[in-house]
Amino acid sequence: MRGFPKISIASAYALIALVFGLYFLVVTPPFGTGDETAHFERSYEIATGQFLGAKGLPAGMQAFIDDAFGRVKSGAATDTADFARWAGIALDRGSVVDYPDPIRAVLRLHSPFCYVHFAPVTAFGLALGLPPLAIFYLARLAALLIGIALVRAALALAPPMLRPPLAYVALLPTAVVYFAGLNIESLLVGLGFYYFALIASFAADADKKLTRREIALLAGVAFLLGQFKTGYLLVPAVALILPRAKFSSLRAQALVLALIILPGVAASLGWAMTVKNAMIGELVYSTMNGNHVEPSAQLAAVLADPIGYAGVIFRTVFASEAPDVAWKTFLGVGGWTNIPIPAPFYALLTAGLLLAWMSGAAAPKALTSAFAIGVQTLLFAATALIILTLVYFQWDGVGDPVITGFQGRYLFAATPLLVAAAPARLSLLARPGLREAIALGAP
Repeated sequence: MRGFPKISIASAYALIALVFGLYFLVVTPPFGTGDETAHFERSYEIATGQFLGAKGLPAGMQAFIDDAFGRVKSGAATDTADFARWAGIALDRGSVVDYPDPIRAVLRLHSPFCYVHFAPVTAFGLALGLPPLAIFYLARLAALLIGIALVRAALALAPPMLRPPLAYVALLPTAVVYFAGLNIESLLVGLGFYYFALIASFAADADKKLTRREIALLAGVAFLLGQFKTGYLLVPAVALILPRAKFSSLRAQALVLALIILPGVAASLGWAMTVKNAMIGELVYSTMNGNHVEPSAQLAAVLADPIGYAGVIFRTVFASEAPDVAWKTFLGVGGWTNIPIPAPFYALLTAGLLLAWMSGAAAPKALTSAFAIGVQTLLFAATALIILTLVYFQWDGVGDPVITGFQGRYLFAATPLLVAAAPARLSLLARPGLREAIALGAP
């Protein structure tokens, strides 16, 4: 209509995500989104320089967790009296309370680099002696803003034909719920989207040489992305699809790709070894759903019988409810219990995602060659396999026949690897603006 300014899909995404993100930030009670207790604790550790784990938390933070998380686990609704009580809990930083149970240790294994957005906020709150409730909500707000900013930057940078499916995924209910929680998900997903957008934009301009600034940017983002558990350390290798013409020589290509990919891989593996030796050791614990977990024993069992573990993977993928759970927890859930949405909406979200993915013009040739599609698809599959294995080590009992506990949200950061690999291009959304309307409206 005349008189209305045209808004880009990147800016429209940011506006919609901010509105709904703030809504979820407010209506979801403290610790009502997955793993918020662990990330609240880990933010305190990183903010205070205790990178290998603290013995415990300030008494006020522990009291806040016990009360608020207990309320969430009980299933009772929160009210103003609850918030008044939580607001009255003082930090009491001078009194440290030991962590109460072993599973809290295994949930705090993330690299310090995963908390570059939380540590300053938490340090600020600690320095001012703010109540734990205030520190908690400042961290939630930081998570939401950094996630939205990174995805918006990715949408503005990516080739136009790739923007609708990227926006669609970033607006899925699960994504927005977790962006609005005290969770490292927003930084991880934002970096995954932004890194892919960098690669895609550089690949689309195949004949222009990479500048030193662009190489440094790719290397920095790839390094950070690789630090989110060991599961994502291979994602930066999508840089392999950059065209040969982007480099001055074969030697330069090899050196630049090594600079982009290898430091993050080395740091991620180094942190994994540090975690195993200094933080996990022979740790034994029970999960919230009753699994008796022994990570070291599980690792030893898998190494002793890799063929048997291949059978575990096969049963998980083809003979269990895991794929259905993963798909539903990818599309739309809320809260730490993964509250489902009504069944018809899963069908609608699936249809909308397929339409946004398999329509529009083809992606640039550098992204859709047989080599590029192969690299992107293999990296996505390898990432899924690594994350499945990590879940098996940290959530399931020794020798369990299938892997449980895998959630679709774990694949958000790697999903951009598939956006150029659509098996068909439909003409249903050929009219201008229809793909964007689906991408922004359906989720």
